[in-house]
Order: sequence, then structure tokens, then C-alpha cells
Amino acid sequence: MRKRPMHLAATALALTGAVLMGAARGQDMIRTAAATRSAAAPERAGSAVLAVGPVTDTAADGATRALQDGDPIYSGDTLITGDDGYADLDFEDGGRMLLRPDTDFQIQAYHFDPAAHGFALAPPVEPASYAQAAPSARSASPAQPPAAMQPAPAPPSASAAPPRAEHESAFFRLIKGGFRAISGFIGHVDHQDYAVETPVATIGIRGTGYEVRYCASHCPRGEKGLYTGVGTGAIAIRNQAGERIATAGHFGYLASRTARFRRLRHAPRALRHMRLPSRYRARDVRNFRRVQLRRRRRWQHIARERALRRSYPHRPRVQPRRRPPYAFAQKRRRSGNALRAPGSVRRIQRHPRALLKRKKKLIHHHYRRHR
Repeated sequence: MRKRPMHLAATALALTGAVLMGAARGQDMIRTAAATRSAAAPERAGSAVLAVGPVTDTAADGATRALQDGDPIYSGDTLITGDDGYADLDFEDGGRMLLRPDTDFQIQAYHFDPAAHGFALAPPVEPASYAQAAPSARSASPAQPPAAMQPAPAPPSASAAPPRAEHESAFFRLIKGGFRAISGFIGHVDHQDYAVETPVATIGIRGTGYEVRYCASHCPRGEKGLYTGVGTGAIAIRNQAGERIATAGHFGYLASRTARFRRLRHAPRALRHMRLPSRYRARDVRNFRRVQLRRRRRWQHIARERALRRSYPHRPRVQPRRRPPYAFAQKRRRSGNALRAPGSVRRIQRHPRALLKRKKKLIHHHYRRHR
């Protein structure tokens, strides 16, 4: 009889240990699942200001969607435009990029921290013309030949999953086609953070508005290769033959990965149809303002949340107060008939408590009247 309580105590201890171990294992599984979910979630790279014609967005996990105006784009996405499709992209750091028809473009890795820049937007650029993104034919004049420069950064391979870097980075890959671009905050301080990989060279920036087109199948024979034009700043072109820079007002051509970069005196035919058609520009400007407004509101909300967490690190998350189903604090209006109440009060009195209170008043009034 004395051993029985000891057996019960041992059994209780064993059960308690099993429960605690199960709870700890469950917490570990929850943490692992949360870490996996956060690692698998792609980072937002920007928004599509304008999507005209067939524009397809393929995510890193293989999901495909038709890109529409205002849709977000993420790191790891691959954008494909049709024969008459245009895609105007606005990135989180304030950069802009206009994809021309018949273009395959991939966002290999993108990470931007708005708090590091005070949640400020880059200076707004007129999206209707992209006048600063490419040089004019008159500005192209023979000048000093391109000089050697520091090697541009090598972006990650296309087969690898897009990494979530702690440092700001913008790595892109142009498979075919072309685009016009204006760089944002990323790459202005540390030039190694921005790079565009093409089949024949890797392009870096120096605070730039530029345009690039790689002709593979739709160009005449003898004109296949990479064409570049610089409107502001400078770009760095690196391949197996070395590194070169092209400054503002200059055009260039690169035939293959082993060929040397060659300057052009005039704007090539491959860069003639790079601008957005005039019939879409008003819509592009209108959508651009909406995208900027949404981003500013989102950043203001993030900044407020961070400030509250800094001031009150142990502050619990406050749930919004729910309004009671019936507000009993409302007062009756004075009227000639004491038993008649306004419509709002009559609706409130459908509650059982209000009905009981009303019934008592009716009985009291009846006895006083017929006494």
C-alpha cells in the first residue's frame, strides 16, 4: 500500500517530462518552420508601373502570372515581354527600368534597406520620356577613348536561388532584348552592389541613366551583339577582353564575350525603338504617382512601427477595440408621449435588458394611471 503513491508519483513525473519534451520539440519545430518560411519568402524588389501587351512574370518557384499595372515584383522573378509588350518597372531604391518588346529579363538578387536611407525616395524622374536614360544622336561626338577601370562585380549564377544578402545589392540578368534604366540608391556609394549580366559582358554603373540591347535573333547578320548608350554618368563593361567604361553621350558595341569594346560615332539602329510609345505616356505618369504614394505610405507605417518598438521594446501588440453590440449610454429624447422614443433608441431596446426595463416602466405607468 505504501509503494502505490511512489509509483503514482513516478508515473506523474514521467508524464510531466514527456509533456515538457514534447512542448520543447514542438517549439523547435515551430521555430524551424518559421525560419524556413522567412527564408523561402522572396523579397519585394519593386512594382510594375505599366504593363502593356503580353508581359509574363515567372517567380523563383515556377509560378507564372500575367503582369498588370501596379503588381509587385520580387527578387528571383523573370519577366518576359511579347512582340508588342512594354514593362515599366519601379524599384524600391528609386531606380527605373523600361523593358522593350521581345525581352527576357531576370532579377537575380535584390535587397534594399529603406531605413539606411531615412526612408527617403530617390529624386523623381520624368517617366514619360526617360530623357536622362539615353544620349541623343547629336551628343555623340568623338572624344577620349574609353579607359580601363576596376572590374565590375560578377553576379550570382542564374541556376542558383536568389540569396537574401545582408548588404544592399541589385543583380540583374539580361537574356535577350533590351531596356532603358535609371539607377537608384543602390550602387551610388558602393559600385560593386549593382551589376547587369548579359550573354557577352557584365555591366556596372557609376550613377547612371543608360540603355542596353542584346541582339541575338532579330538583328541583321553582322549586327548581332551588345549595344550600349549612356545618357548620364558612366557604365562599366567587362568581359574576357578586359574592362572599359563608356561615359555620357557615347554609344558602344560588343560582338562577343572575347571581343573588345568598340565605340560608335552615331546611334545604332538597334537602339532606335527603345522609348515608350507616346500613347502610353500619360497612363505611365499617372500610375507612377500612385506607386510612389503607396510606397511612401508603406514606409511611413514601417518607420512608425520601428520607432514604437525602439521606445517600448516590451510593448504588447495592441488589438483594436471592438464596439459593443448595443450602446446603452444613449439618452431618450424628451417628447410629449413618454412611451414613444426615437428610432435609434427603439432599435437599442430590442436587447432583452432594455425590453425588461421598458416593460417595468409600462407596468409602473399603468398602475399610476388607474389607481
